Amino acid sequence: MAKEIPSVADLSRKSEVSDDEIEAATAAYLADENAKPFASKSGHTIDVAKAIEMHSQAKALLSNEKPSLACAARW
Repeated sequence: MAKEIPSVADLSRKSEVSDDEIEAATAAYLADENAKPFASKSGHTIDVAKAIEMHSQAKALLSNEKPSLACAARW
């Protein structure tokens, strides 16, 4: 069985990535959507592009699409 990949929130709760590292990963992505995943001091990587790809509401927001009511209900 494949090991589950922890979320950034999980890593943050466990203090394995800092708020500053999350902000740096986000800033790098916003500056360049093709930026490589951000490597934290703990050895974990934060792949903002992959997170957005897997999150329908984030994809809709960044593409300027109006999220559906079903998407909004999950927020």
